Amino acid sequence: MKKNTYPQFPDKRESGKTNTEQAHIVLNRMLCIFDTICKKHDIDYWLDYGTLLGAIRHQGFIPWDYDIDIGILRPDYNKFIEKGAPDLSEDIFFQNKFTDPAMAKWSHLVEARLRDRYSKNLSTLKHFKGEVDWHNGIQLDFFVYDWDPTYENCLSNSFERSLSKSRIHIKIEEIEQLDTAVFEGKEYYIPSGYHTYLQRCFGNYMELPPENERKEVLFDIFNPCKHAESLNWNNKNYSP
Repeated sequence: MKKNTYPQFPDKRESGKTNTEQAHIVLNRMLCIFDTICKKHDIDYWLDYGTLLGAIRHQGFIPWDYDIDIGILRPDYNKFIEKGAPDLSEDIFFQNKFTDPAMAKWSHLVEARLRDRYSKNLSTLKHFKGEVDWHNGIQLDFFVYDWDPTYENCLSNSFERSLSKSRIHIKIEEIEQLDTAVFEGKEYYIPSGYHTYLQRCFGNYMELPPENERKEVLFDIFNPCKHAESLNWNNKNYSP
């Protein structure tokens, strides 16, 4: 029997009828647990990038999206490391370059992630033509924001700072206050200036992209990657 330290958020991945639906169930549970921990420890964050767009345009997941993006200020991120990460359910791995040194080479893009210990990203394995040495489970991405002197009154994360011509940096007035939006039936914090921010990120963000730009990502929901932090699903009643 798998231990769930958050029984109010049971793992219902088996109820999904498609690979994407199963992945979204895992991601939604991970976000619920993350949000509960942040509220417990008074840690501020907001929905970011595709997850923010999903909340505004779809009131939930973009149908072809495959991860959760959150924005967080550096002091709140440090508080999460100290107080939040130890409270995670045992089936969620907090991954950064210290807990998973193999991720160090990618930390200029995403500083930290939450990983589902039971799954693996098959599309990543296909891209790299085999197993990877970092944990490769379904993920929630942390985009950690710092003051950025390059642009006036802006904050940026490591992903944006790695793109020298990027203009997606969030403006202080856009994030100074937080509003809420519904994502999969639950309210989460979003930047009050989400409209101008999403315009910079996606242009006409309410318009759906062409079908050939909606990339499909496949997961093995019930078999983990070959990483020391992985766990086995071991549900004898599950039939693939």
